[in-house]
Amino acid sequence: MVKLKKKAAKQKPLSRKEQRKLKHETKKNNKRIYHAAKTDGAQRVAEAAAEAAALAARGKNKNNKKRKPKKQQINPEDIPREELLAGEVDADDDESIASDFSDEEVDALLPAALKVKTFEPLGKKPAKHAGIQREDEMAARKRELRQQKELMQKSRKQRMKQLRIENEEEDKEIAKLEKKLKLNKSKDKNRMVRKMFNDGLDYLLDFVLDDDEEKRKWEEKQRRKKELKEQQEKEEAGMWSEEEDGMPEANSEMDENDDGGEAVDNSDMEEDEDDAEDEDEDGSESGNDEQSNYKEDIYGRKRDADGNIVNDANESDTKATGQKYVPPHQRALLAASEGSSAQQAEKLARLQKQSKGLLNRLSEANLHKIASGIEELYMKNSRYNMNETLTKLLQEALLGRTKTNERMVQEHMVLLAYLHAHIGSEIGAHFLQTFVEQFDGFLKQLDELEVEDKRLNNLMLLLCYMYMFKIYELRLLLELIARLAANLCEKTVECLLLIFQTVGFRLRKDDPLAFKSMMQNVQTQIAAAPLELKENPRLRFMIDTLNAVKNNNMSKLPQYDPELAETLRKRLKGMLRNERYVVTLNITLEDLLRADKVGKWWIVGSAWTGNLAEMGTAQAADQEKQRQQQGSQRYSEKLLELAKKQHMNTAERRNIFCIIMSAADYVDAFEKILHLALKDQRTVAYVIIHCALNERRTNPYYAHLALKFCQYNRKFQLAFQFASWDRINDIESLSKTQIRNLASFLQQLILSSGLQLSVLKVVDFMQLHKLSFYFMREIMQRLLLSNEEDQVYQAFERIAKNSKLQQFKQSIRLFMQHFMLEKLDEHKVEEEKQLLRQRIEHLDKMLAYVDL
Repeated sequence: MVKLKKKAAKQKPLSRKEQRKLKHETKKNNKRIYHAAKTDGAQRVAEAAAEAAALAARGKNKNNKKRKPKKQQINPEDIPREELLAGEVDADDDESIASDFSDEEVDALLPAALKVKTFEPLGKKPAKHAGIQREDEMAARKRELRQQKELMQKSRKQRMKQLRIENEEEDKEIAKLEKKLKLNKSKDKNRMVRKMFNDGLDYLLDFVLDDDEEKRKWEEKQRRKKELKEQQEKEEAGMWSEEEDGMPEANSEMDENDDGGEAVDNSDMEEDEDDAEDEDEDGSESGNDEQSNYKEDIYGRKRDADGNIVNDANESDTKATGQKYVPPHQRALLAASEGSSAQQAEKLARLQKQSKGLLNRLSEANLHKIASGIEELYMKNSRYNMNETLTKLLQEALLGRTKTNERMVQEHMVLLAYLHAHIGSEIGAHFLQTFVEQFDGFLKQLDELEVEDKRLNNLMLLLCYMYMFKIYELRLLLELIARLAANLCEKTVECLLLIFQTVGFRLRKDDPLAFKSMMQNVQTQIAAAPLELKENPRLRFMIDTLNAVKNNNMSKLPQYDPELAETLRKRLKGMLRNERYVVTLNITLEDLLRADKVGKWWIVGSAWTGNLAEMGTAQAADQEKQRQQQGSQRYSEKLLELAKKQHMNTAERRNIFCIIMSAADYVDAFEKILHLALKDQRTVAYVIIHCALNERRTNPYYAHLALKFCQYNRKFQLAFQFASWDRINDIESLSKTQIRNLASFLQQLILSSGLQLSVLKVVDFMQLHKLSFYFMREIMQRLLLSNEEDQVYQAFERIAKNSKLQQFKQSIRLFMQHFMLEKLDEHKVEEEKQLLRQRIEHLDKMLAYVDL
């Protein structure tokens, strides 16, 4: 029986998705073939493409063959059986092959009902890939590593060559400078290195020496220390042998102790020279204490090994004669001054040397490091010794006869504020008392001071920056200014000018009322000054500076730069740790000057012999003085009458109204209103808007004042927003002048970012009355015709980004299109027409685009 192949169905054209999939698989296969071997990847891809093209062409030819015209089909039933048996009937296909009566040929001539249908698979399964050989991969990897290594070697050689050239140039430059400084003529090549070690600048060698040279220098340093110690021991042994010839055993024991201390010192490789000597002295002192078996308690009494008090003959004589008790630290100081304790004097000298080395390196960059070093010295030594040492060093560095650098004064005062916060408030109090006592001494000798002598100027600069970093309160500085103003001369005028230039704006900001009274006092003293002093140019310049500070005009002060002081204040705040802060001392000038007689009440545990009755009398006098000042600062009757006419019926509204009407400028009014400490911010907003609406003409003063409050606190911003809504909702009761003033007031606040444009969302655009329409037209025209184009676009952009204001944005667009753009003919100026049309079209696109 003949098996006939079923004709394959006609293939449909591939869809877009199938074409993309086929293209993706082709790319993936080409990528796999390409990366199989990096040497001939392109060749393999080309071969694969050629094979694919050949297969496609072969399939096309087959299709063309199938599309040949078909011959007329012969129905096998119509053919006689004799012809079928004789084999004279050809098959359906075009190939003329002799029939061998196989099953296929017979089946082809059988009727359709008798045929056996057989089916072949649609396509042959592709043979599995045998795997890609990666014979050249390791070789290519090795070649890449070798090239990379060669490249690194070349770059290293080039870098070494460049460094060698730079070192040669640097050596030439050093030699040239040594020749100019005549350092190459010295026979001792290490003289400068030894001098750096002696001056405490050996730390600089760590940055310039390599490891071998640094090790050699360190060994040389240890050798010099050993030689120096041996020399000191010999000198001490000779001194003791001359003074105490009858004690050879004590000298030998001391030499043994010193040798032991030296061995301990040489074993410690990381201690510097000063620390090693401290350890040596401590070791010798402990050896003597062990020999004598006596110890001194916290009260200065000697005790034996059992803890019993040992009476000294000198102390018993002192008690018998009734001499004054000398504290331990003063005993040590007296012993050092009398020369009886050379070790104490040497220790103080070493402490001064260490402190001076730290202060000499003080700068803004290493401020924290130096402050930590000074704090560590405070922890290791007594506070009395440290206070006296630092006081002496600060006076030498900052209180010279020439003018001191202001930056250096700022850095030293930041260091003082750090110690004041971390160690204790008595540190700042000690330096403050010392400087104030010197100030009082200079004022008593004011006639003898020359104008060229800048010690008083430098002292006032120190006190100003101590106030700047909050070591003491404003009250003390005002008393110092009053003392200077009471003794007006050319020198004190120079000091007052320095104070106003340095901390004048800080005084005005901290307490405007106190600054105003101080300024009036200074002006009174200047008015009473002699004519010769009034004609002094320094005095006239000081008056100009004082007026500039009063008007908050920083541009009139030459070389005024508060940025460094503010930077140092922030740096100080970042340096303080463990929630420490600078405790501000509320001390008066009289307390500091009478501290030796009365005592220091500001130090915890200090004795104080002041009279409480005197303090009560002084407080009563201060209160009476404040009442007199308040009585003199009452508002005039005209202002109070005007406030009554404007219905300022409460005390808060009346005070705010009088301050606004009597202030020098909006900054003065802002600060005075803040000092009222009002809890209800809406009262301030109500009074300011009321005053702005009742002006005959638009006054920008009220808008600037309102903007200042909005920038100060968000609560005031909300208060002005609510007050504006109240006025807009009650717009029917306003006149056209008041509506124009309100539109101008809101326009300035909106452009300055004090309020947002959404403050107008309470306007009912669906039912615009005559006055509401007039208000909206006024404010929109003022906004669109503003000179600041960037501020206009920013104001509209803020509401454009808010998705909750869709209805308000559509209302604004509708109002601009129908009530402003269509009525541009009413404007007579052609420039205004073009500007309005341009901005309305731009803002309409902005609002529409964001809506999309």
